[in-house]
Amino acid sequence: MSKLKKILLIFIIIPFLSACKIDFYGDLYTSDLIKVSEQGNTLTFPMEIKFQVTSCTEGLNELNETLKSYFLEYNFLNCNTSSDDFMDYVTSKVQVPVTNSQETFNKSNQSLVGYLSKTFEDKNVVNVYLILNNSLFKNLSSYIENQTFQNLSLEESKFKLNLNNDLEEVNVVVYPSYVDSKPIVYRTEYKMKKRENISIISSNVNAAHLQLNSWTPIFYIKK
Repeated sequence: MSKLKKILLIFIIIPFLSACKIDFYGDLYTSDLIKVSEQGNTLTFPMEIKFQVTSCTEGLNELNETLKSYFLEYNFLNCNTSSDDFMDYVTSKVQVPVTNSQETFNKSNQSLVGYLSKTFEDKNVVNVYLILNNSLFKNLSSYIENQTFQNLSLEESKFKLNLNNDLEEVNVVVYPSYVDSKPIVYRTEYKMKKRENISIISSNVNAAHLQLNSWTPIFYIKK
């Protein structure tokens, strides 16, 4: 086989071997997280999702109708090519639940992802996790594989959230991730004054753990 044919074959095969991914961008507020952990109610927060697609010109109507079954208040915004990896992404706005019970989250079966805000033995510590509805994830994975011959993977997905402090002052301990674009490899504590915010991007390890176990820790708040 000629060198040119080998190169062409590689470019034909690579798109079918690459995994489909979703990126998530959300906002959280310290007072709401504490309220949910204490009172047990469920709140929803806006989130932007970017879903990798093979093309922005084909099959978008069917995809958007399908994604409505996996997110609350799904609203398609646009489809564009990313300057980072030159892949096409559908961008949409959704609502994501924050709950203190993963069992309740799973039973509702309304959202692919959510947040768990929960206290354990120490009632002065509010633990915050990303959670995954495994049943919905399997269903969506099957749909993507049947339509595109690609696997849906969270391992390369980006989970970015802006944590806003609307209390007087709190201490937040963040697990290994990127905080304000800086990598941290140990749990790191941040003192947040009122109206301050930090940006957290979970690591690939967090994303892989989420896909495998349906939960992964992000940070905890010291009340």
